[in-house]
Amino acid sequence: MSDLARKRNEELARILHQLAWNPERLAREVNLVLPADLAISSTAPYKWRDRGMVPRAPHDQAVCEVLSRAVGIAVTYQQLWGRMGSRRGAKALSPQLLTDPWTADTAQTALREAAAEAGPVRLTDLFRGDELALAARHWASPPPPVTGGEGALRIAPEQLADLRISHDSKRRLEQSCGGGLVLTPAKAELSMVGKLLELGSYAWDEPLGRGLYGAAGRLARLVGWADYDMGNEAAAQRAFVAALRAAHVSGDPRLGVSVVGCLAVQATDGPAGRGLDTVAMLDTALRAAEGSLSAGERALQLGRIARAHGRRGERAGAEQAAEQAFAALADEPHEGQRRADLDGMVGEAHLFLGDHERARVLLASAVRELTPERARAKALLMVRLADSYRRTGEPGQAAPIADRARRLAAGMQSARVARALRDFDTASRLSTDVN
Repeated sequence: MSDLARKRNEELARILHQLAWNPERLAREVNLVLPADLAISSTAPYKWRDRGMVPRAPHDQAVCEVLSRAVGIAVTYQQLWGRMGSRRGAKALSPQLLTDPWTADTAQTALREAAAEAGPVRLTDLFRGDELALAARHWASPPPPVTGGEGALRIAPEQLADLRISHDSKRRLEQSCGGGLVLTPAKAELSMVGKLLELGSYAWDEPLGRGLYGAAGRLARLVGWADYDMGNEAAAQRAFVAALRAAHVSGDPRLGVSVVGCLAVQATDGPAGRGLDTVAMLDTALRAAEGSLSAGERALQLGRIARAHGRRGERAGAEQAAEQAFAALADEPHEGQRRADLDGMVGEAHLFLGDHERARVLLASAVRELTPERARAKALLMVRLADSYRRTGEPGQAAPIADRARRLAAGMQSARVARALRDFDTASRLSTDVN
């Protein structure tokens, strides 16, 4: 242990009091999740609580995981020991990633962390919902000055165009082949753009500087989406926050709304942002970007709102948001893929609500219209469609659709698709065993 500060750990004491646990109980719970040869003594948590001692890895993360499960929200390393003066043990994350002033300098810090190939970021490092909502409100404030940009590397507008082309090609690969294929090269490119921000010369041209932050924000968003696709929830969340900070500096409201939408999707689908009101956060983002979004971009976020309402069992809210989304696309004749995306999201909303007939019509339409370049989304929606038939006791309809999804996903580096197929197969076997 690292006995750096002989002072009481008030945060650990507060959580133990909330749980009505004494330190011996914490020791027992930690030992249950660790191998026998790593067991701690029953007195160790007294030293953590009362003397400011900080456990080494893996005990530090074991404490976070145990307390997170018991409390019901993420308890992070930084929360417990960040103020104790130690950066040992678990990966030390930026302690004020959400609350530091929203400046160009702190955006660069967040981008460097998103690009880093450091140790694993665990589920216990997820932000709380109120923290993410605060970040969304900060993003909607006026962009800060572009400070720095007085380095030796001359940045030209043509280089921004090259970065956009590179980003777009990686994004297409991610949509077709899964996040695992592009995660490492996208992080490497984000690191490169971070160096350009740090060492580049762009102070003489403010639009160029803001454009460079926009390029970094798009790459951080891609890194976040690839991490999310691979099941790296906390790493994805931090990359999205870095993208949000970069979007704020860039002054591009369309990019900012897109990143808020990514955070909302992640929170809708899993533990990320526990307690976050995704609908309210997306509503705030749409209001902040009023007049800046295309009809297709607005429809996409409204579709995400409909899906979030469906996940929460709110039929009226889901139907209202879906109606607004389809109306936004009505006058856009060239939004074929956006319409397919919207059909898929609203179809999933109806699936969450148990309205299988309406869900199947929309899911089948989305599967039919999505192009081969959107293979990952197509495979996921096919599994959702198959699962609808499974739930209504029609395995003969479900199995062929799932088999098509499995063939489409062969070789795809997507943990989300693999998990969806695995869950479908498990539920199908259980249904067969029951019958």
